[in-house]
Amino acid sequence: MPTPTPSAGQFLQNALNRAGITSRSDGDSGSSYIAVPVGARGIIMVTGVRGRAMENETDYRPSEHKGWGAVYYPDTEKDDGNFTEFYESTDSNLAQDTARVVKAVQDVIAARSAS
Repeated sequence: MPTPTPSAGQFLQNALNRAGITSRSDGDSGSSYIAVPVGARGIIMVTGVRGRAMENETDYRPSEHKGWGAVYYPDTEKDDGNFTEFYESTDSNLAQDTARVVKAVQDVIAARSAS
């Protein structure tokens, strides 16, 4: 029996894990994203950007990938709308786009650690 192809979100989580970055799948009935804790209260959220119909989704087939989007929330204790969008692409090459978003996540984590 062939191994099932992981979702695009699982592909991203695997790449983050290989880079030594802790992440988890998260979301609710209207969205799915990959959450990366940053410091005591910050969080990075990465989700698919396949156009408006698939925005805020990660549980889609890798062949349907149309780009990642990532935002950083400095304080999840406050619901004040304060966030920074630091990555958005329209790259349908999942492996290439995933490598770039992982690098962007690493850069944000490093910058937050240095401050």
